[in-house]
Amino acid sequence: MLSNLENDGRPFIFRRAFLVFALLASVAINLVMAALGVARYPAFFSQHGAHTFVLKPVCALLTYAVVIVFIARRHGPYWDSILRAAMLFGGLTGTIEVINVGIENGIPFAVRGPVAGIGFMLTAFTIWGIAGFRTARSLRSTRAGLLVAVSSASICMLIAVAAGFIVQFLLAPPDPAYVSTWAEFQRSGWTDARAFGVANTLDSGFTHLVVAPIVALFFGGLASLAARFTSTRVSPIAR
Repeated sequence: MLSNLENDGRPFIFRRAFLVFALLASVAINLVMAALGVARYPAFFSQHGAHTFVLKPVCALLTYAVVIVFIARRHGPYWDSILRAAMLFGGLTGTIEVINVGIENGIPFAVRGPVAGIGFMLTAFTIWGIAGFRTARSLRSTRAGLLVAVSSASICMLIAVAAGFIVQFLLAPPDPAYVSTWAEFQRSGWTDARAFGVANTLDSGFTHLVVAPIVALFFGGLASLAARFTSTRVSPIAR
């Protein structure tokens, strides 16, 4: 039962406030890292269309912040269960994605290749589906399953994108000589490989922030519909 996922005796209102603060802090960290990545290389803006690469993730992150505030204003057992489940599954898949980011960038092991990346990706997709299935069955609400799956993916990406920005902007930025060999760079018309590396990181962050909830909507939707055809012993929680 979702209401029993976390039960340490403390009023959930305090934990809810902490969770909402943590989510907004994650948005802020991503914004700061994006700004830092650009500020460390002012020549970035000398390339045509550079501003667009900054605006896209910023707009996505501000949208996340608005949605977080919207959900934070919803109260009651129904929304508390959704928030708890989303934080549980979002935090789990976020941790998995952080490990994936580290492996892809040789931290701590230089293990590269598409197979590992696909494995991590499918694992995250599966967990989002499980989140949707479990919630839909527990609350007897397809909408609740969809909300948890999409929210889990969004939380996951806030964590993963922050990790990616930290690695790409601070710990292991892509070598300009390597970037210059990318087909994308050669087609772009840009003349600065380092600037393109920054743009690529920003664009990757934007793509993950936008695409992950859509993917979760698909997997969570299928799982939530499947949950409708399974028996449940849990009574629905009134909204």
